[in-house]
Amino acid sequence: MYRKLVIFFNMIIALFCLSFQIKVEKKDIQFSVEPSFDKEALVLNKAKYTTLKNDTLSITTLKFYISNVIVEYENGNVYKEPKSAHLINAEDINTLKFQLKNIPGLKIKKIRFHIGIDSLTNVSGDLAGDLDPSLGMYWAWNSGYINMKLEGKSSSCKTIKKDFQFHIGGYLPNQNALQEVSLMVPDNVTTLHLKMDLSKWLNGVSLKETNSIMIPGAKAIAMSELYKNMFQITQ
Repeated sequence: MYRKLVIFFNMIIALFCLSFQIKVEKKDIQFSVEPSFDKEALVLNKAKYTTLKNDTLSITTLKFYISNVIVEYENGNVYKEPKSAHLINAEDINTLKFQLKNIPGLKIKKIRFHIGIDSLTNVSGDLAGDLDPSLGMYWAWNSGYINMKLEGKSSSCKTIKKDFQFHIGGYLPNQNALQEVSLMVPDNVTTLHLKMDLSKWLNGVSLKETNSIMIPGAKAIAMSELYKNMFQITQ
């Protein structure tokens, strides 16, 4: 009889607790990338921009990876996007938007993500989708993926064609150029507008002195430290 009473009361307590559980609805949220230079929208090949170091330049190529997207909520919950690797290409408008699908519809506090591809993915052998080497963002097995690719032209460059090329990557311990970005999210946003201001990167670069980084190493790591600060979430 005692055992039956214990089971009965346990069932009552369980039902009572369930009645107070709030079902969290799931939703899709759009992630929109907006490349710019200072206050101007980025226009490849045509527009000219000037840095604080008085380098006048045009940009011909901008491609990079956003990966390992993590959503932090006000209540402390965390959502991690599975198989998270998105190739952003300023030349292809279709790549400037992607969705975080079926995530908890709670109030978002912060977004975290990597610029580039982590070491685990680099050695996993997963070469499908946005990780396909034919997309021009993969060097070789021993150097891995290019995290960030920026190319352009400037009269400041001491190269024959007045061009600059920054292909930043590297995943080995002494060459790891992967950067994490952590951004607070404004209240009541329905689309995560990720504004990236290239002037915040290139204002720290003298194209007279540095116009080519094409391999992993200390220079690539130093450059990645500059560009990780050009992102913010806007309304």
